[in-house]
Amino acid sequence: MLLIVSMHSFSQESIIGEVDEPLINKYYALALQHYPLKKASDATVERSKAQVSIATMGIFDVFNAGYFYSPQQNKGLVLIPGGGANGTNNIVNSGFQFGVNLNLGNVFSKPSVIKAAKADHKVAVAQNQEYINNLALLVKSSYYDFIAAKKQLEIASLAAKDLSSILSNAQKQFQDGIITIDIYTIAKSASTTAEVSVLTSEVTYLKAKNVLENIIGKKLEEVR
Repeated sequence: MLLIVSMHSFSQESIIGEVDEPLINKYYALALQHYPLKKASDATVERSKAQVSIATMGIFDVFNAGYFYSPQQNKGLVLIPGGGANGTNNIVNSGFQFGVNLNLGNVFSKPSVIKAAKADHKVAVAQNQEYINNLALLVKSSYYDFIAAKKQLEIASLAAKDLSSILSNAQKQFQDGIITIDIYTIAKSASTTAEVSVLTSEVTYLKAKNVLENIIGKKLEEVR
């Protein structure tokens, strides 16, 4: 005897028909704001920019300025006993005395330091742009994995529901002696396999959902 049951007809709609481009754009915008690695990349750019400013302002380090003040009111020369080398007297003009020492080592090294800082900034900006492009691909890939997992769960759930109905009919027919135990065993095994498939699909779906939520920084239910 053959076991005859009714089955659900599965939709032939492909994954492509499930893709929501406006929603992907929302996910991408959120990822740009919240994804931790994107924030780290932005911070690297800001740090490199600051290093350029520091290196540029450091050009003034080549000068060492100082002054000497003599409180004498009279104009002319001031004698400072023991102010010179080896305890000799030192003669300076009264009033403020300014002097500038030029560090030749810094003069020649500073342009290279500034150039290196600017080069590091350009690298950081380029790497950040590459990361932005890769993030767009990551969002799309994760979204596709999510809708595929969702679709698989729907199919697995419908199949499990149909096979559960088959098992219920098979059990009744077996008790009525309409079908053999072999047919009943096959129906029972198929139903058990379908239930396991549903559990596996649920785990895959939850993982895909968690990955996408981690990238955009929000629960999918919160995105409208």
